[in-house]
Amino acid sequence: MGTRIGAGKDSSEPVSLELAKAHCRVDIDDDDVLFESVYIPAARQSAEEYTGLTLTAVQMMDVAEEWMCTSNTIPLTASPVASLDAITAILDDGTRQSLDLVAYGATIITRQMRSVVYTAQVLPEAASFEVMYTTGYPDGAFPPSLLLAMLMLVGDAYENREAQQSGVTVQDNPRTVALLDPFRLTFGV
Repeated sequence: MGTRIGAGKDSSEPVSLELAKAHCRVDIDDDDVLFESVYIPAARQSAEEYTGLTLTAVQMMDVAEEWMCTSNTIPLTASPVASLDAITAILDDGTRQSLDLVAYGATIITRQMRSVVYTAQVLPEAASFEVMYTTGYPDGAFPPSLLLAMLMLVGDAYENREAQQSGVTVQDNPRTVALLDPFRLTFGV
């Protein structure tokens, strides 16, 4: 499991207040605080928990043991990856060797929503590799279906913000589930 170092350069929510209010057809500012502090973050958190993705910019540090890597790939725990920041080889004697990302031709490859560091040059012999990277989608690359799923979650939270009646079963919106399923990495209990 990767370690979160902190929020990235721009850890703003993927859904803006304006977009959420437009989706919910809200013209007044009375509920802006609820949208910004509850509905929007809860929708993103629900999408992240359901899919296993990290949708905002978060700086991460992963340590991959030698047996997890190949001669030119290092697996990462979080996806998607916006930028690769540093790779450090931790040698058998405990010394640390920073790898030049350009010299090693290091890049991120993502397949089926799983990301790995790929290097054009063979990685050095090491006990493990420490990788620093930033998660999230680059500007303008956020998948529309994920955005729509979060808007639907915001809309549902706003529409059903009053007390629920007892004896009424609340069910998942099947359209939201269908939008999130293609991005799903986790299928926990």
